[in-house]
Amino acid sequence: MAWALVAGAAVAHARPPEALACAVMNAPHGLDARVADVIVSQDPERGRPVLDELRAVVDACGRDQFLDDKQRDAYFDYTLGRMGRDVLDARLGEQGIAAGLIDDALDIGPGKANNPAEKVTQGDLNRVSAALRDAGHDPAKVTPDGWRLVTAWISATANMFEALRRMD
Repeated sequence: MAWALVAGAAVAHARPPEALACAVMNAPHGLDARVADVIVSQDPERGRPVLDELRAVVDACGRDQFLDDKQRDAYFDYTLGRMGRDVLDARLGEQGIAAGLIDDALDIGPGKANNPAEKVTQGDLNRVSAALRDAGHDPAKVTPDGWRLVTAWISATANMFEALRRMD
């Protein structure tokens, strides 16, 4: 399953930002945090109830926007990423890691290359480590939870942009 995450409206796409925000705005309170937990766990089967709840919200918005099945699947990935990204940004901040540092190190995020990520590689983590070091942070002091958040951010962000490309 692609872990698509949101970066923002700075990306050129055919759908207006309000249409893309439909599922986020109509999601029940707390769903975003549960979605982020599923992304961090990298265990979609264990997170199936959360993903099913998200699917219901996405499908309702998709029907309102007349999305076909293929577009709705891409919209699900986009929303998964967007909701998770908002929560992951705050969690990374609590670990002392700026999400923008990760985006810059890997050329992902708004206005960047955003190559689809099948999986996070050791090379990706090495580039983030170097960026942390260059920013004056000791990568050895990043906790295992911090690295899980970094990994979730990387895959979610890159795949979110792929979902935007697939949507239209």
